[in-house]
Amino acid sequence: MLDQTKATVDQRRGPRQRGIIGALTRAEPESGMDRRWTPRIIVLSGLVLAILCDAFVAHMLSVNYWETYRANEAANGDLARALEEYMLRNMQGIDLLLDTTIDALEQKPSLLSAGNPALINELKRRVAPYPAARSIVVLDADGNMLGDTMGNEASGRPANFADRAYFKVQRDDPGRGRFIDVPLISRVPPQGRFIAVSRAFLTADRRFGGVVFAALDYNSLRQFFLSLNVGQRGTVTLYRDDGKILLRAPNADEFAGRDVRSNLLFTRYLPQAPSGSFKGSGLTDGTSRSISYRRVAGMPLVVTVARDPVEFLAGWKNNALYYSLVAAGLNLLIAGFGQGLARQWRLRAKSEQALRDNLEQHQLVTENVPALIVHVGADGHIRYANRVALEWYAQPSADAIRTRKIDDFIDPLQLGEWRLKIEAALAGRTTRGEEKAAFLDGCERWCETIRVPDCGHDGTVRGYFVLSVDITERKRIEDELRQAQKIEAIGQLAGGIAHDSNNMLAATLGNLDLLLDALPPAEVSRRSLAERAIEAAERVADLNRRLLAFARKQTLRPQITDVNQLVSGMTTILQRTLGETIEIEVAQDPMLWRCLIDPTQLQNALLNLAINGRDAMAGSGRLTITTANAVLDQPLDDGDERIVPGDYVTIAVSDMGAGMPPEIARRAFEPFFTTKEVGKGSGLGLSMVYGFARQSGGTVVISSRVAHGTRVTLYLPSAGPAATDQPRAEAARLPRQETGERILVVEDNPLVGAMASSMLSSMGYSPVVVINASSAIAELERPDPISLLLTDILLPGGMTGFDLARQARRRWPDLPILFMSGFVDPSLVPDDFRTNTKLLKKPFRLGQLSEAIVFALAGTKVT
Repeated sequence: MLDQTKATVDQRRGPRQRGIIGALTRAEPESGMDRRWTPRIIVLSGLVLAILCDAFVAHMLSVNYWETYRANEAANGDLARALEEYMLRNMQGIDLLLDTTIDALEQKPSLLSAGNPALINELKRRVAPYPAARSIVVLDADGNMLGDTMGNEASGRPANFADRAYFKVQRDDPGRGRFIDVPLISRVPPQGRFIAVSRAFLTADRRFGGVVFAALDYNSLRQFFLSLNVGQRGTVTLYRDDGKILLRAPNADEFAGRDVRSNLLFTRYLPQAPSGSFKGSGLTDGTSRSISYRRVAGMPLVVTVARDPVEFLAGWKNNALYYSLVAAGLNLLIAGFGQGLARQWRLRAKSEQALRDNLEQHQLVTENVPALIVHVGADGHIRYANRVALEWYAQPSADAIRTRKIDDFIDPLQLGEWRLKIEAALAGRTTRGEEKAAFLDGCERWCETIRVPDCGHDGTVRGYFVLSVDITERKRIEDELRQAQKIEAIGQLAGGIAHDSNNMLAATLGNLDLLLDALPPAEVSRRSLAERAIEAAERVADLNRRLLAFARKQTLRPQITDVNQLVSGMTTILQRTLGETIEIEVAQDPMLWRCLIDPTQLQNALLNLAINGRDAMAGSGRLTITTANAVLDQPLDDGDERIVPGDYVTIAVSDMGAGMPPEIARRAFEPFFTTKEVGKGSGLGLSMVYGFARQSGGTVVISSRVAHGTRVTLYLPSAGPAATDQPRAEAARLPRQETGERILVVEDNPLVGAMASSMLSSMGYSPVVVINASSAIAELERPDPISLLLTDILLPGGMTGFDLARQARRRWPDLPILFMSGFVDPSLVPDDFRTNTKLLKKPFRLGQLSEAIVFALAGTKVT
């Protein structure tokens, strides 16, 4: 309107007016024109326009309001009609189901017996075509269930329903016909709510014979009601015609069975007409709604659909708000025109400032991000380089690097390869990958580099951006991870070899025990041969335990240990491991205290220290192992944590190698840190020693001087002078009564199975050997009782020894169970078996097997 007015004045009076534009632009208004009437025209035009707009908006909103209300009533009526048809169709099906079922029962009274399979099959056949009925139930004259489609009576779950309203009504008036009860909670499976539609049936002498009712699927009906679109605050309700609520969505369970006969629907509108619409407030929440209702034809049911005006008038209110805002905007247009123009100038100034701020922020990010960022033009000249690029390219300033080409900073040996990537970027393709390059600052780096083309609005490539992130450290960690994975693979291989070897040793030791047991005492030489063979096999078993400990398949437990005895016992092993060119010297304190440690871990620690000492001496020299007692009066700081004052046992391993400077010695215990050549050390040896010492309550201290060798000292907590000797497992058997109990042995290895059978036979038991779980279950099911189940943990056929034990325990709860395995970790046994079972470690001796069996049969826990 303003633009049209301005154009008209220009045409009639010439180019002389300036008005507010002239004032804002500081231009002098042209003479020859009286402008006093211009504000009046603007104000008058705005006032007339505002009045017309307001009148038009009010008329349109009034028309739209009544159209919206009538459309909602029509939609409610249509939905109520559809709901009536839905309920009528379902109820007619239910009536037909009840009629045909009662006819069949009256024609075949022989069906009327509790749990009769013929009755249940007849009910299932009849209810199948009616999806609305969840089930159909037949009750006798006393309310007892004779049968239903779920087979509850046949399954031994008798129920009485004489207290139900649907039964009482039919019993008191057998001729009333159909009765629809309020929603009830089922007493028999399946659980949940249902609506009972019942009919009475008569005996041959026309007396009350019982009730047949169909359980209307309450959940399906509720889901159907919830699927109807009546808004967030709308409701869909199914009433019985006496005012009882059968189903209301939402909140169906809360209102089921509520009596609302005092509602206007039943007191005023339903008596006047079977269908209609009215506006009323809900008795449950007091919300005013537009309600449409319909009585279901021929049924004692009424359905209502109610919508909240707040929802169906929401669109009208939005329109009212929109048109009101448009009118208000037009009223304010004249007054705001000048302010709008000034605002545009202010916005322009703010936009320019925001642009400057964005450029500064962009520069702040690019200058401080820890990555090389370079913009290269299509001619190869560097247009921009951030701080990291200047450092890597060894350039003094941004101005200096902008005079150079990118080719000046590329290694000539890699120029051909990099040229292909640059040409791809100039062709409009983004390239990325990992590159290794030498930079002018003297560093060689692995970088993850991406080159992104810089394209103009017309698609022309003006250059490209380069982003390079230093991933040298990540590459180093990846190499160390591959080394650690290699060690883990070796450990898994060692664990598997040790497990299989334990199975073989189990057969060997068992047969040797049997042989020794069979030899008379007078056969001294032969018994000596057998004992030496047993000792050799036990040494192999000990080696297997070491392999399993290395593979982390054995739980290592601390025990009172004589360190002097342990060091002396390792001398031979160390000499063979280090070679003849290494001289081993051992200096022991004869009064050395005992330690509460894990001897196997201590042996591994000493072996690691000895191998490190050998490598430091280049394969020849003297290695010294010294043991001594130490009393710390003050906390000892190992550089990481402190150990408390107290009594400690020290084990020092010294070499005559090249030694280490202090900066290297400080990092010696770091994981993956090694001074050895690539591929000759994992960097985990000393870190494993340090971890063992810290977990044992002690620490490790290293001292080294270049050209004078290295000394590593372990501080381990003292356990006092007392020693605890563990008896060696002999082949002796515990005394027991010769009762010939049958013992079921489950072992897939034929040699171990045969050995176990021979051992058990020699002890007076009756062994039965099977190779898998299914054969064991079959043997347990035989009439001959089994006194003990002895099973391996790893079995073929997809079922472990634990699975077999659980199945056996469920079926034979008093059956003693004993596990055996080549993996000697007691924590393998699940928690539900630890209190009353034992893990027999392979290889086991005759005495160990005898002891475990005697205590298992006696019900005594063996630790």
